[in-house]
Amino acid sequence: MFPIKVKKGDWPTHPAPSPETPLKGGVPVALHGGGPNLARDRPTSQSSTYSHRDGITGKSSYAVDGNCDGRWISRTCTHTNYDLSAWWSVDLGKEYDISLVVVKNRQDCCGDRIRGATIHVGDYMGDFGNTSFTCGTITDLRDGSLSTVLCNAARGRYITIAIVGHKGTLSLGEVEVHGT
Repeated sequence: MFPIKVKKGDWPTHPAPSPETPLKGGVPVALHGGGPNLARDRPTSQSSTYSHRDGITGKSSYAVDGNCDGRWISRTCTHTNYDLSAWWSVDLGKEYDISLVVVKNRQDCCGDRIRGATIHVGDYMGDFGNTSFTCGTITDLRDGSLSTVLCNAARGRYITIAIVGHKGTLSLGEVEVHGT
């Protein structure tokens, strides 16, 4: 169904979605097979929110709504304005030991908008600085790609995805966070 992209030397801790993965409108409602998704329907924020002339906005909450469609027209993608160090964050509600984060890239276009995006585990919303743990960088820029980044049980309440030090837009299809 969806390939899991893992950096050389890393290993996935859960299998890819199976044929039994629940569907919503023909689209998987889970990107990764094992354990609960700690980010599902949790509060989110981002550096800014882009509004298109078609009336669709790239709300931060779209990344944790469980809809993995990944197309702008379906109102399933986040989208910031053209920002310096654009970022997106989710509040998990309490601290967890984060094992991995799965990110689905936007499906319909613009896959390169996550170029250089890093995943951080931290103590506050938008935390991608010296106080956060950097899990890794998303390297697969293909439209609709899945990237699994291991966080090695980094402890934190907030997961932030950021394009640090560069101007650009950040657009995400779906984000799942797994841990204990």
